[in-house]
Amino acid sequence: MSKETTLLEKLESLIPGFRGYKQRELIREDDALVRRKIASILDDARVKVERLISNVKKKNISAALRLDDLRLELMKASQMIKHASYGYSGLFDRVKIEEKQLQMLLEYDYKLVTEASKIMEKVLELSFGTDQELIDKVNSTIELVRQLEDDINAREQLFKSEVAT
Repeated sequence: MSKETTLLEKLESLIPGFRGYKQRELIREDDALVRRKIASILDDARVKVERLISNVKKKNISAALRLDDLRLELMKASQMIKHASYGYSGLFDRVKIEEKQLQMLLEYDYKLVTEASKIMEKVLELSFGTDQELIDKVNSTIELVRQLEDDINAREQLFKSEVAT
């Protein structure tokens, strides 16, 4: 038996109550848990950015405006994950999810949770520094949020195409 942590075990440790889509009647609940976890991280990051905007706007209006762009991107990503179609009904209504589909779903879930956590880390690293350093850090964080948005769309598309086949 390998001591290496599986993707499922990693997700179970990151998301309390997550069961790994093991029981058909709980699949939608697991999907909701993953989405709530990601949205929660993004919402927490947005609140921290809002506080930072309040502190920065008197000293550096251009940095405050760029921070507001980050705030809007965080809000958008959070709404995307909250309001994407829960449970991918076409996929989850099947009696059995194939192992390949389950593995892809777990990979996307883990990627989204880790990307959201990385965004939070970047938000926590935002500091006053020089004006340009702060703007550069904000710009790189915005790029991470946009990548997360792309991955949210890719996850949803993946299962929409699986349902069509």
